Amino acid sequence: WCDANGEIGKKLLEEYVNTDRGPMDVTRASGYKALWKCATCEHEWRTKICNRTTANNPTGCPKCPGFVARSNKFQVWCDANGEIGKKLLEEYVNTDRGPMDVTRASGYKALWKC
Repeated sequence: WCDANGEIGKKLLEEYVNTDRGPMDVTRASGYKALWKCATCEHEWRTKICNRTTANNPTGCPKCPGFVARSNKFQVWCDANGEIGKKLLEEYVNTDRGPMDVTRASGYKALWKC
């Protein structure tokens, strides 16, 4: 799976540091909780392999959300959702976090102007 999925697959292989089972011993949909090491901050954590390979919303490092947030950014969502996205961006007036600093469904309480 990693070989067939370009940069995402390459990054997952780099971050897979599990010693109990190698990457060839598990499947992409496995519920096995493997050990991962973030390539950015070097934080280590365990999560299911299927959580990292889900196409719609793959999980990343819990300490630095960069990997997940790339496709989950509020700005990216708005840009891809036409008039609704355009309207939301116009109403988003938060000054401490811009639309590229917030992920959709994050629970962050932003400032809006109606």
